[in-house]
Amino acid sequence: MSRESAVRLRWIGWAVTPVVPLVFVAGCGTWEKQRAAEIERPATGIARVDLGVRTDRPTPAGEPITVQARDGRLYAVSLIGPDGRLVPGANATGGGSWSSSEPLDYDTEYTLTASAVDAFGLSATRRTSFRTISPDAEMRADTVLPEAGSTVGVGMPITVGFDRPINDPRLRAAVEKRLIVSASTPVEGAWGWVDDDTVRYRPKNYWPVGTKVSVTTSLIGLDFGGGVYGGPGEPVVFDVGDAVVATVDAGAHSMTVSRNGTELRTLAVTTGKPGFTTRSGTKVVLGKQPHVVMDGTTVGIAAGSSDSYRLDVYWATRVTWSGEFVHAAPWSVGAQGRANVSHGCVGMSTENAKWFYDQVKVGDIVTVVNTGNPKTMEPVGNGYGEWNLDWAEWLSMSTTGPATVRPL
Repeated sequence: MSRESAVRLRWIGWAVTPVVPLVFVAGCGTWEKQRAAEIERPATGIARVDLGVRTDRPTPAGEPITVQARDGRLYAVSLIGPDGRLVPGANATGGGSWSSSEPLDYDTEYTLTASAVDAFGLSATRRTSFRTISPDAEMRADTVLPEAGSTVGVGMPITVGFDRPINDPRLRAAVEKRLIVSASTPVEGAWGWVDDDTVRYRPKNYWPVGTKVSVTTSLIGLDFGGGVYGGPGEPVVFDVGDAVVATVDAGAHSMTVSRNGTELRTLAVTTGKPGFTTRSGTKVVLGKQPHVVMDGTTVGIAAGSSDSYRLDVYWATRVTWSGEFVHAAPWSVGAQGRANVSHGCVGMSTENAKWFYDQVKVGDIVTVVNTGNPKTMEPVGNGYGEWNLDWAEWLSMSTTGPATVRPL
């Protein structure tokens, strides 16, 4: 048996023993231990280090830098940028390889140094410097909602909008994997594409009350083609507040409001009259305004027609982009609780509208039932209508499928 064959056999024997931290492996398999096995100590070590980078061309920034050891174990690896910061990484079980664990910066020079030790305690070290790619342009997430530091309702999805369209399913999948959602409470959810440049994250069920959520949108290293690479993105953290849910029964002309499952009040309301029926289904509060001027021409009603209007409206809670609100309608108090006379909004007395306005926040739920009309809330495009899709339907809009959020 040759000397190198004997050494390799001895090395295989070590592989089944408990692994010790890499920093200590130089103390294993020293010459004193090998002498007992009557294997001749070589004059030079046999460990080899493969650095896994090339210096003849720029290195991708998003792919892990991997170092391999042959006929030895790694015991020291450092990947350092120009600012002296050490790029984090981890070694594989057994010490045969090491990989960096975060993307590198673009157009930046790094120094990689790695050392390995063989079964005789003899070490080998390699060092090299390399530079990462320099993009021609960057793809960024230019919109992230909810806003950082906000407290939202249990129905609020996460929205990420990009400054360029993403049509390729392969790239969509890569983007979804980079958009990391973390939460203080385990939640199953999935990303779904609502248009070419917007993706949303919806839990399978409403967010648990009191959950803290973080979403990270960095796309550094992703190659979108044509010299375009993913850009950076800072984490956005928000909180989920109380579960405020309003159920509007158009047939009974009433709205019941609850908080965390406890009923607070039932209010007399009016909803959309024939030809202007309020959309049925689940809607999410998009925003609130203490005063808004509502003009029928903005929703396609001709000026001067019998249905035209221009009104000062107070305590307006928006639930669709097309113009549905829950608001004060003192002009229709006589019909509230008795008939549906609005142009699609949910109207109530000024006192009740102010009370409701004070209870709700962006992300709270307003569900409309018993309209007697097939007109329903759009799942996408008119607000946050995603809750009108069952889980299987929502997953059909995802390229990577369901996932449990990471712990926060």
